[in-house]
Amino acid sequence: MNNTHDMLTLQHLYIIEKITSEGSVTKAAEKLNLTQSALSHQIRDLEAASGVKLFNRIGKKLVLNEAGQRVVNSSQQVLPVIRELENELKAMREGKKQTIRISTECYTCYHWLPRLLSDFNAHFPGTEIQIVAEATRRPMEYLEAGKLELALVNGTNNNSSLHFEPLFEDRMVALVSDKHPLALRNTPLEFSDMHPETLIAFQTSANSNLLSPDLVSHLSPKKITHIPMTGAIVEMVRFGLGITIMAEWAARQYLSTGGLTTLPFRSEVGTRHWYTCTHKDRSEALSGLVSRIQSALLGVENPVMA
Repeated sequence: MNNTHDMLTLQHLYIIEKITSEGSVTKAAEKLNLTQSALSHQIRDLEAASGVKLFNRIGKKLVLNEAGQRVVNSSQQVLPVIRELENELKAMREGKKQTIRISTECYTCYHWLPRLLSDFNAHFPGTEIQIVAEATRRPMEYLEAGKLELALVNGTNNNSSLHFEPLFEDRMVALVSDKHPLALRNTPLEFSDMHPETLIAFQTSANSNLLSPDLVSHLSPKKITHIPMTGAIVEMVRFGLGITIMAEWAARQYLSTGGLTTLPFRSEVGTRHWYTCTHKDRSEALSGLVSRIQSALLGVENPVMA
């Protein structure tokens, strides 16, 4: 047997399915837009590929034999799966169905997202938003590797394949327990106020921290503890185990749960510039999500994300 034909293809399965459902080669040929001669040739290819006869020829009719029935049974399992896959790919191609994976640099908090999704879901009902928490430490690396579609980041880089659009600026504040002596004093902090304190800092990777070395040197805390999860940091602060410094919009969401307060610094401790980051080539749904985030946050000093 010629090895180039020694394999069943999806086309073969479609053919035998159509012959079975239509009941004759003539009707199947019409449905497949083939001449009867062309379909007969396809049947010969099908039997050559399978290595066995699939039909018994009784007069002018083709009747499935045992081997043919086995092929039909398998095609009834395989073809619906293939058709579903084809429909999903078509929906993705047309932007009707896709997954947008997102992450926010440095902070594992997404309290701002639900309020944006109602309008987005109405316009893009087939699009799923998926949060990739593990990308928080290196969102741009995840974008470059094709593991994210959208990141909110507080800086840019020179990668020509990435597209950055400005969102807002925010200031850094201290988050402290509302029972902490500094909170009871209720005045802006001096750098020297941090000298006797434990600073609980978010660590984005083994060699990268959210707070710049210059800022840490100005604060000069007694001790620095690095924690990789925002929620854990906040709970440690709530129980008086230290103080953390974070973006004001990120800190504000935790105040409603009680036991915490934010304090500004008398001197500037840093303003962060936030951006959306995507690949330049992006889907209509992704552009729609970015525009909705921009509408809510662009140029706002105290952004809606809080």
